[in-house]
Amino acid sequence: MAEGRGERGYMIEWLKGMGYSPDTRMAGAIAEWWGWYTARNDFYDYRVQRGQDYYPVHRETLMPAAAVAEEWSSLLMNERLEIGSPDESMAAVIAEHFTDFGVGRAEFVAESFALGTGALAASVSGVSGDGTMNPHARIDVLAHTGAAVMPLTWTDKGCDQCAFASRVEIGGRDYDQCQAHVLTGGTYHILTRLFDTETHRAVEADGVIPDLDTRSALPTFALVRPAIPNTLFAHCAMGASVFSRGISAIKATDEALTSFLVHMRVGRPKMFVQDTMIAKRTVEGPDGKKRTVYDAFGEADDIVYRVPPGEEGSKGMEVVQPDLRVSENEEAVSAGLKMLALACGLGDNYWSWDSKTGIKTATEVVSDSSMLARNMVRHQNSLEKAIARIVRGVAGICRGVCGRPVNAEAEVSVDFDDGVITDTAADKQTMLAEIAAGVVPAWMYLVAFYKKSEEEAQAMLPQTAVLDPGF
Repeated sequence: MAEGRGERGYMIEWLKGMGYSPDTRMAGAIAEWWGWYTARNDFYDYRVQRGQDYYPVHRETLMPAAAVAEEWSSLLMNERLEIGSPDESMAAVIAEHFTDFGVGRAEFVAESFALGTGALAASVSGVSGDGTMNPHARIDVLAHTGAAVMPLTWTDKGCDQCAFASRVEIGGRDYDQCQAHVLTGGTYHILTRLFDTETHRAVEADGVIPDLDTRSALPTFALVRPAIPNTLFAHCAMGASVFSRGISAIKATDEALTSFLVHMRVGRPKMFVQDTMIAKRTVEGPDGKKRTVYDAFGEADDIVYRVPPGEEGSKGMEVVQPDLRVSENEEAVSAGLKMLALACGLGDNYWSWDSKTGIKTATEVVSDSSMLARNMVRHQNSLEKAIARIVRGVAGICRGVCGRPVNAEAEVSVDFDDGVITDTAADKQTMLAEIAAGVVPAWMYLVAFYKKSEEEAQAMLPQTAVLDPGF
């Protein structure tokens, strides 16, 4: 596939040939956000004119856009994320297909938040050519981001049909693959088409079923988007980048870094040495030509400079140390980072470049910024819906294709690590103090922090029990 992350016209033509109209309106914005995410665009790579010649310049960067996306992903997707279900059959599906989901999908969520949209889509293999039920069919959950996601039909309630582009390897050969998840006759079908990676012509491969009926009415994919309004297009299934409102802050941060590095570069000590003090010798080169070599030079060319002999009694050597302006540049970088965090929903004081303040604790970060707590909940709600949807979709395939007795409509719970929002340690201390003061019964501690039922907690800690608050 083209590296431009949007040039998949041959797939779009295949989809249109089946009567679908894939939405590609966001391709331009996605390409722009990819440039900021990877720090490869006209802001970072440009040319300057000196005389009649042009010279390429690459701007140094702290990768601010990537930092925003990765930070949100680290807050949301970590080892403490738990997916569960009170139903045993659904719990078995989760254990089989969604183990270590938080850590394993962290990179995917970071890129999805950066490009505004990602998708988790089920893919089925190991099914016989006639599509009959196979208990040994393999179900994978594939991740797609950006322009690889092509919505086909959607409403304000969400996207119900979508196509996905990916690169696959079958029988030792690479193919471009387009899979369309569509509703036909009340159940979801996965339509698959392979293309040659160079000619983009449609090709066939053994073991690939063009039309697989999942025998399930549950969606077999889920779009993952940050809780950011898409202001570019109304009634669009795709979302906006988590840093779409922070482009100016991204520029300010890296402009400040550039200033910092320039001052470090030009602020190196300069030593001006009179010519009579520099040892020199004449050497003969391979071409037979003689040239003068100054022993004080070499790697120090940008530090030591020759000057003509001065008047009698003048200094033979003088060292000049320009002002590095470290504090001013630190303040500029810190200001850019603060603007970036504020514009991207992390709060005013989430980041700073200041060796004196150090790293703040979760309690300090949240107490400084209710914005972080609010946006955290919004992103969690968006992710929770997507995760529950794809879990049920996989369960539906397990029931429809593999014939497993799964309750695909069962409840699915998604528990995030709320330590950054609530600071669990502080909440525990607060409840212990309330228990010691007789405000709440002791058994509620086990309900709040150990997920015990009220009956279990009351049996373990009677009403008269007292817990030591530790102070």
